[in-house]
Amino acid sequence: MKKNISEEELEFYRKHPGLVNAIGSKKTIYWSVLIYVFVTGFFLVAISKGIKFWYVDAENAGLVELVVDLVFELGVALWGGVATTVLLQNFVQHQYKEGRQYQQEIMRELSQRSVHKDE
Repeated sequence: MKKNISEEELEFYRKHPGLVNAIGSKKTIYWSVLIYVFVTGFFLVAISKGIKFWYVDAENAGLVELVVDLVFELGVALWGGVATTVLLQNFVQHQYKEGRQYQQEIMRELSQRSVHKDE
């Protein structure tokens, strides 16, 4: 898939070369998706409150209340999903760093002890 890049786009990336590396970066995409999901959740919660405000005196109050609750819960669930994802990602990253440090320490000790045995 080849995209025609305009002269304006090229000029922008000449002025901001660090952004070229951000295109397609897993971390950039990851945070973009999380932000999108969080904002979607926010709008769903806001819409649910708007529905409740506008249809207070509706003939089908039970149906309106059901829709409000479902939309609200979906928005809150998206927020919870984002929070859980961020917390788990930070936990996994921390565990990975600790594991790598431990692995490097073991390898360092093994190499030092094998050198001392050979002497």
